[in-house]
Amino acid sequence: MIKRILFLLLLLSALPCQAAERALALTDKELYLTGERLHVSVCILDEDMRPSTLSRVAYVELSDTYRLCAQGMVSLDRGRGWADIALPATLHSGNYLLSVYTRAMRNLDLSTDEALFTKVISIVNPSHVSRADQIVFLPKDSIAESPIDATPIRNVADGKVTLPMPTGEDLLFATLSVMRQDLMAPDYSDFRPARRLLSPKPRNTMFLPEVEGHLVTARPTDGKSVIDQTRLVMVGRQSDIFDGQWQSDGSWLYYTTGLSGRRPAMLSTYDNEGHPIAMQFVSPFARILPQSMPQLQVGCTEAELQRRAESAQREQDISDWLAADSLAFNNNRLWGEPHYSYDLDEYTKFKSVREILIEFVQGIRRERVNGVNQLFVIDPEMHQYSRWSALVLLDGVPVFNIDDILDYDARLLKYVNIYTNRYTFGGTTYAAIISFTSQKGRLSNFSLSSSFHLVSYSFPQDHPAFISPARPQAGTIGWNPDATISTGSPASFAAPAEPGVYRILLQGFDKSGNYQKWAFRLEIDQK
Repeated sequence: MIKRILFLLLLLSALPCQAAERALALTDKELYLTGERLHVSVCILDEDMRPSTLSRVAYVELSDTYRLCAQGMVSLDRGRGWADIALPATLHSGNYLLSVYTRAMRNLDLSTDEALFTKVISIVNPSHVSRADQIVFLPKDSIAESPIDATPIRNVADGKVTLPMPTGEDLLFATLSVMRQDLMAPDYSDFRPARRLLSPKPRNTMFLPEVEGHLVTARPTDGKSVIDQTRLVMVGRQSDIFDGQWQSDGSWLYYTTGLSGRRPAMLSTYDNEGHPIAMQFVSPFARILPQSMPQLQVGCTEAELQRRAESAQREQDISDWLAADSLAFNNNRLWGEPHYSYDLDEYTKFKSVREILIEFVQGIRRERVNGVNQLFVIDPEMHQYSRWSALVLLDGVPVFNIDDILDYDARLLKYVNIYTNRYTFGGTTYAAIISFTSQKGRLSNFSLSSSFHLVSYSFPQDHPAFISPARPQAGTIGWNPDATISTGSPASFAAPAEPGVYRILLQGFDKSGNYQKWAFRLEIDQK
């Protein structure tokens, strides 16, 4: 691991100070309700207008004129990726600024540079009235459809819809959205607000590009503690332990790779005398705010707004359930098959780990080294105990005070897995890994020392699948974030099953970076 970090630092030192990247993005629609998810597809280009191979992460944030309201990170594969961002129920009604950039682009002046992508997004909160609201409701027929939106689709046959495509240049990347034709708003695409940064680049600081994965940043809570050792640990992801690298501004960087989605993350930090140090994560977002936004005008009927609000609530309930489920420990994410494995449900229940190590777990011995308890594992090839101790994990979290795990309630455990290969973490060599897994995989009833700072950290989303609503009565019912579109060639998709009026939005950027859009009206009759 140390060699990999040194190689990475040498690679980064050879990169130009300002990476020539440009961000482009497409969303599934322009008008949302709180509780819905904003689906965004991102393309990062290099200076030759080709998909960039430099940055592996893109940042997406949604802001009003006062604060950063929602955000997300996108895992990039050859410059492409997409994500979905939950819109909090606390947002006021009005227009917001969507911004997309990479970490390397933060070396530029994001308040003025055109490499940053921005777009106006409209949001309606149907259940809460706020003093910050900037919205006016109008009769639906007072907001005229543009000619392109009013274009009807007549090519519906055998359950498929075929879109008539104009001739022209092929698209660099494109998306296809299918949504109910309910709420309407004027086109704000030409509005380009002045921007300001809540988190400007510190003086004499260079943001390194994320060439392998997301760079997590943290600093001591008191801002001045001298750190001897700090590690970032993923709960339930046993091999994911990352050492911190000190930065000139007093912060620490953790070079992560292969992590995506929301994960329980933990910082373990000590000074040179072994005393714990409190750490706090530093937001990776630039927090780009518009200085002003136009008032939002919405045309809809009361019935359409109510139907859309009910659909948004169901979508929020599903999102909350998925987010909670994703935090659970996954016992399959290991380093291959363990050399010894114990399913504790098959054995007599004991009150402590100390007892199960004595009664039926074989090949583990406890010794005191320099006054500290350590666990040693027998080498299956040498048939003797190794001279190096074992790394002990509980749900993926290193337990350095062995007495804590020896006194842990064994009735809360599900598995004990032992891996006898040699591992190196933080410059320390371990002869084996002893992995304890609790029934729920969430450090059940385990008391963490003050050196640990546990949070639920959102890593970049890695090409999440679009989840179609169970009752497609409102909002977006279909979204393809990576559509392959050639102008002049017809595009087709499965026709909606429910009767009603739909809006089909096909959009993309050509190879020159110019935005292209085709929108159609589709009517599905009652069968």
